[in-house]
Amino acid sequence: MIISEKKIQSYKKNGFLVIDDFLSANEIAILKNESKRLLNQNIFNKILEKNGDVRIFFSPHTDSEIFAKLAQLPRLVEPAKQLLGSDIYIHQSKIHPKVALHGEQWEWHQDFWYWHKEDGLPTPRILSVVIFLDDVNDFNSPILVIPGSHKQVIQLGINHKSLRSNKVEQFWLDSVLNADKYKMDKNTLAKIAEEKGIVAIKGSAGFAMFFDACIIHCSGANMSPWDRYSVFVTYNSIENTLIEIDNPRPEFLAQRDFTPVKTLSDNALLEMSSFINYD
Repeated sequence: MIISEKKIQSYKKNGFLVIDDFLSANEIAILKNESKRLLNQNIFNKILEKNGDVRIFFSPHTDSEIFAKLAQLPRLVEPAKQLLGSDIYIHQSKIHPKVALHGEQWEWHQDFWYWHKEDGLPTPRILSVVIFLDDVNDFNSPILVIPGSHKQVIQLGINHKSLRSNKVEQFWLDSVLNADKYKMDKNTLAKIAEEKGIVAIKGSAGFAMFFDACIIHCSGANMSPWDRYSVFVTYNSIENTLIEIDNPRPEFLAQRDFTPVKTLSDNALLEMSSFINYD
């Protein structure tokens, strides 16, 4: 899948690009079933909500052949390469269930700061693809973005030399749960939002959004009766690999295998469907 120059310019202007009908109904069903299987596993690379539901599951592409194939589909990889202007590797992947009534909020933030401060990511030459496995409406916690904020933030200045120093055991858990340290302050947020506005990302199950690591975004608590499952794959330029730091976070949060992604058939998920049995 190659995106048009018009869409590339829209992405550069706004910091995000929404593509409808990104996955078929069958592909959505495969990923939704596989997500639920993974979320029920008793493994350490997941974080729970206060009520015990899964808040986030990291690195499904290393725990599941299905998610590994998803991250290699041309419709994800080729646009990411176009937008980043180089070959790419998988920096991170995750599942966000945002379950009905219990999915908690994520504060206004920029993804870049987490990866820069916690992992040694040199520059914001990195993007994420989020694919929604449920319909997203006004009520089940749509992602909110400030169009064009990726440019303004860069102009405000990014300190590429400031890296974290944290010797606490399981510091990675604190780095994810203690998100407040990277949230946008109210005055800065208000100034940018008043200038550029806020957009709620909504659509039918199977749509996707490519978004810049510096775009300001958040999502509220899901107080609706509808789940809002989504899958994220983050691609980094092979010209922007992580620098070495002391006590790095686990690879399920920040991969240090910088091997470029090789694409598969765009039907790779459907070709697996006859071998999948969730009974």
